[in-house]
Amino acid sequence: IYDGDTTPNERARIRKNANIILTNPEMINSSFLPNHSLFGFNHIFSRLKFVVIDELHTYRGAFGSHMANIMRRLNRICRYYQSSPQFITSSATIANPVELAENICGGKFVHVFKDGSPSGGKKIFFWQPPFIRDTQYRKGPEEEASELIPDLVDKGIRFISFCKSRREVEVILKEARDRLSDIDGRPSLGKDLSHMVAGYRGGYTPEERAEIEKKLSSGKLMGVISTNALELGIDIGKLDLSIMCGFPGTKASFWQQLGRAGRRGDISYGILIFDVSPVDQYIAVKNEWLTDKTVENAVIDKNNLFIELAHVRAAAAELPLSLDDAAVFPDLGEIVPVLINAGELKNRGGNFIWTGNEFPAGDFNLRNINNNIYKVLNKANGTVITEMDETMAFHEVHPKAIYIHDGMQYLVENLDLTNRIATVVPVDMNYFTVPFVETSVNVLRGFKSKEIKRTHGYFGDVKVKEAIPAYKMIQFHNHQNLGFERISIPLYQEIETEGMWYAVPDEVDEVYNGYTMFNYYNGLKHSLLNAALMRTMATREDMASTVFNDKEEGDDAKKSYILLYDLYPGGLGFSEKAYDFAYEIIKDAVTLVKNCRCDGGCPACVGDYHLDKKLIIWGLESLLSETKAPMNIKKAPRAPF
Repeated sequence: IYDGDTTPNERARIRKNANIILTNPEMINSSFLPNHSLFGFNHIFSRLKFVVIDELHTYRGAFGSHMANIMRRLNRICRYYQSSPQFITSSATIANPVELAENICGGKFVHVFKDGSPSGGKKIFFWQPPFIRDTQYRKGPEEEASELIPDLVDKGIRFISFCKSRREVEVILKEARDRLSDIDGRPSLGKDLSHMVAGYRGGYTPEERAEIEKKLSSGKLMGVISTNALELGIDIGKLDLSIMCGFPGTKASFWQQLGRAGRRGDISYGILIFDVSPVDQYIAVKNEWLTDKTVENAVIDKNNLFIELAHVRAAAAELPLSLDDAAVFPDLGEIVPVLINAGELKNRGGNFIWTGNEFPAGDFNLRNINNNIYKVLNKANGTVITEMDETMAFHEVHPKAIYIHDGMQYLVENLDLTNRIATVVPVDMNYFTVPFVETSVNVLRGFKSKEIKRTHGYFGDVKVKEAIPAYKMIQFHNHQNLGFERISIPLYQEIETEGMWYAVPDEVDEVYNGYTMFNYYNGLKHSLLNAALMRTMATREDMASTVFNDKEEGDDAKKSYILLYDLYPGGLGFSEKAYDFAYEIIKDAVTLVKNCRCDGGCPACVGDYHLDKKLIIWGLESLLSETKAPMNIKKAPRAPF
């Protein structure tokens, strides 16, 4: 194994003697390729026969686009050493494994789809949270999990609980530990059992994560509450049960998370606690969707200009660039003049020599495009708790936010945008915070358009401005909304990216504009985004949706549009794939809303209890055929903000 934890002496031994090397994309990017002519790496590249990429389906979005460019650089180095390795990949079931493999590795692939691996059985329990008394609201999966975990610890059942965000990990960890610290009379495990569970997520230090892995593998922990950081690869010993707090976003991730329990050929036991999302509620009605192999398409964009530029810089430092490299990097003709003007390249007889910093491969993060990193500083002792990118900082450590790390709460006293430091102090509050987000849109240029029954679909470049003017406070344990507060400093980001948008029919505009108290367009954008996420294997960190108004050419009146856009500068192919499936996404959205078990509309299917889903279904169906608007629309009190 050759990774960040491998000692220098062991690395030297591996480079000299190993026939099979297990490593990761970060190590290939920052060590193998930049040092290809040093320390014996030339011995590896000149004799390289096979490159095996496991869990191919995880290489999508920004990470997959970076991986594709790493493979471009690796193939370039191999050609220099006159080797031609064969690529082999393995993937969970997705709709386009060959397309993804060819996009990432280059060349042609043969699909071997018969599974001959030994496997134990799988038992899945579907858990629908109950309604809160005298309300239309269901309890959330976080609340259900935090109530279940103490019983599992008490009964000696070893578990892993997966959450979809860092915040959920910390909320469940705190609430479960609160309950475990109150348990007494347990002679087999002790009175205070709160130390028997731990959190695990990005933002913990490598030392913290290693200690948690060690305790879990040795049995000193009964369970761990994790993001998808523990979905793959890490040996955490034998577990009895996997709990998923909401559908994890893709079927590939669902089966991976289920398989973390009962590994080594045993039966896998899993619980999927349904969230309020429409996909969760759709699965509650149609469990068989989980075994449908035709829906999910893994998406990357290896030609994203921001990502390609980063890897061209790294490639130039590895070997001089030439015109032949345009076959490797399609945008080389645009990138080289920029780097020459920046003083990072010099033209020497048609070869372009790197003259920039010594280590351009270290200038970017493979798992994110945003390289503006913020430190979270504990004012009480002067230590840095964690680091995060700017997008996450604006959402999680804005002024007066409650930031939670390893079950500890911190109040954000100040967010310094210049020095990128969030100053926090330890507190003990009865609530956590969630940001409120607003967007505005400017269409820069359109590339494609097509008729979709009664609407039109468009694909092109857009500029989206996201502002976070306020936050809401959510009480622990009962998850009541305690109200909203304005944020004292302007927090906004502008992104030029790719998007696809639907034109809203005139009669839908007319009807929706008549309901001035409620924004029914939000129901359209919510349902269409949920359907798009299912088709593209994207998450809410990859894609978003909003509503905007614009004039059509030759028309004085403004029309309404529903925009689905990539959350990455330059786009990563998600919205373009959504454009390809524009018709299917409308049909899927109708199905999701119709199959929701709510009576009239809820956050799962239409995004808001105040919206009547009959009117949302009509709006979606009107994109495809002319139908009559429903009558007797429900009226509800206005939201608190």
